[in-house]
Amino acid sequence: MSHLPIPVRQMVLYKHGVGFFMREGHVSGQDVTLTFRHDEINDVLKSLAVFDRAGGQILGIHYQTPMDREDRLANSSINLSDMGSMRDLLRDLRGRQATFTIEITPGSYETYTGRIIGIDDMGQAFAYHVAHLEAAFINFDNVAPAVISLLTEDGQARFFRLSDLRAVQIQDELATHDLTYFLDTAMSEDSRRSVALRLSEGEHQLVVNYVAPSPTWRVSYRVVAETDPNDKTQETGKALLQGWGLFDNRLEEDLEDVQVTLVAGQPISFIYDLYASRIPERPIVQDESRIAPGPIEYAAAKSAGMAEGIFAAPAPADFLMAEADDAAPRFFRKGAATPTGAAMGGAMQPAAEGSEKGEFFQYIVTAPVSVKRGESALVPIISAEVSYQRELLYNSAKFAKHPVAALRFKNSTGLTLERGPVTLVEDGDYKGEAVVAFTKDGNDVYLPYAVELGVHIKDEMTSNVEVAGLKIKDAYFIFDEYQIRITTNTIENTTSKPITVTLEAAMFMTYELFDTPKPDAETLNERRWRVQVGAGETVKFVRKERWLNHRREEVRQLDYKRLQRFMQNRWLDQSLFDRLSEMLDNVSKVQKAQAEIVKFGEERKAIYERQQQLRANLQALQPSGQEAALRNRMLTQLEASENRLEEMDRRIEELERQITETEAKVNTIIENLGK
Repeated sequence: MSHLPIPVRQMVLYKHGVGFFMREGHVSGQDVTLTFRHDEINDVLKSLAVFDRAGGQILGIHYQTPMDREDRLANSSINLSDMGSMRDLLRDLRGRQATFTIEITPGSYETYTGRIIGIDDMGQAFAYHVAHLEAAFINFDNVAPAVISLLTEDGQARFFRLSDLRAVQIQDELATHDLTYFLDTAMSEDSRRSVALRLSEGEHQLVVNYVAPSPTWRVSYRVVAETDPNDKTQETGKALLQGWGLFDNRLEEDLEDVQVTLVAGQPISFIYDLYASRIPERPIVQDESRIAPGPIEYAAAKSAGMAEGIFAAPAPADFLMAEADDAAPRFFRKGAATPTGAAMGGAMQPAAEGSEKGEFFQYIVTAPVSVKRGESALVPIISAEVSYQRELLYNSAKFAKHPVAALRFKNSTGLTLERGPVTLVEDGDYKGEAVVAFTKDGNDVYLPYAVELGVHIKDEMTSNVEVAGLKIKDAYFIFDEYQIRITTNTIENTTSKPITVTLEAAMFMTYELFDTPKPDAETLNERRWRVQVGAGETVKFVRKERWLNHRREEVRQLDYKRLQRFMQNRWLDQSLFDRLSEMLDNVSKVQKAQAEIVKFGEERKAIYERQQQLRANLQALQPSGQEAALRNRMLTQLEASENRLEEMDRRIEELERQITETEAKVNTIIENLGK
């Protein structure tokens, strides 16, 4: 069995933590074993595909059933410890047929065949006594050596010192199998998993590809810039843009001359547990008794989804060559080559080929890569000359009070720029650092690298609401209102030269610009304006934005003051104004009647309290004598209060009738407002 790995030939790395690996190599024989880390095995079982370009057959793919080590060895007759494996072996071979090779005298050997009786080891008994403090007077010279015993074929029990044993040939087939199984199990570490390929006889040119976890690749840029000597403002120039892809060799082997592809994009990927072995529950069926049948019942059973299999089949002879023009098989088409040119006085060589792949963009590193195990590497993916413009860029949400100096250039590399850090050197001086945003070919790149302290910018924002329109529907006013935000940028240039500040503001999709200059540039999320500021001058730039909102309000909530304002703003015609005025007059009548009823209620309460007091006093007064006059006066007061109550009841009844009639008029007016 070959345990040499088939070397990696191609490696495609993605940003979301997986890699697609292609191995290819010549193999002789019928068995090949590939070893993977524990955290890779589920992805490998989900994606592994094996082809034989030499026309051979892949007969099967096998891997060890995942079980706890103790569970694996539970049914094995051989189980050896870490410290006494030879003694454990002889112990577990007890009763089995074996052949001993014994050294009788130095250099002289004899063999004995029979069944192993066992091993007697006084040293272990001595160690037990020492451990229990029972060895104070034991003579170490008198401790007997370990002895092994064998029942030979002639029926004799033979005894040999363990130290004279030189070899044991196991004659029992089951014991030999169990020993091999134990050694294979002990060899399989928890962090490693083996996958065995079973092949047809003969020579094979195997191609193995699979997906496995891989650290995300990164990108790092350098910009080496030179200002244009003919530009008096020194705001323009040319720069060499270099991009380097960083990746790690996490494999258990050195990578030699590997084709590396770095993919910008995020395919859907997940871990599906195919490696774990599961036994679904099944119903328990009891032995049937010979009685009348009863109801048929089944125990609840858990169902598990079908596991995906491993694709392993011989490929047609031209399968892997269909998209390749060299000896190495390809799993992608080549894209356009990187533009070449000259920058900084030297010729630029193409670093990577780039191509769009639907949702992805990939950098195919043109030169094969070699990386030692456990090391990382930087590979060139971009090298292009660009023309740049220096700008002052201001965004209060990103950096308040001051703009930042930035280089702006068009991505003319022919490649998509993946997000990553960039170091800027201009005219031989280190200028600063920035982050390149994810940028498609042809789009602008901004590299803010330093803060311009000579320019101060102050932001002031106010907000208000303006009604843009009004209509009436279903007894509601429908207001069209603008939520307005006004931002004023006050730019103070304290430097001795005129400047241009690019103001950047977030774009909110619900807001629109009005009474504001058209932006000089727009992205998906921001708008930008270029503002000229002379030396030592202060300039204000006003940006107005508004959002049209719709609000409902009941017509009955209207008052005379707001009605007058609606008329002044010409949101109503005279006819509608008159009907609304009539409605308000009637509403006012209703409100006055309701207020009068409330006052009657308060007066009624006071009368009831006064009557209760008078009745209590009447009970204490005598109907004759001096108290008779006082008692008669109280009776008169009670009579007057009763008359007042009757008068209030008649008035309340009249008011309630007025309210009902007036409310009906109000409702009729409101119903006809929208007509």
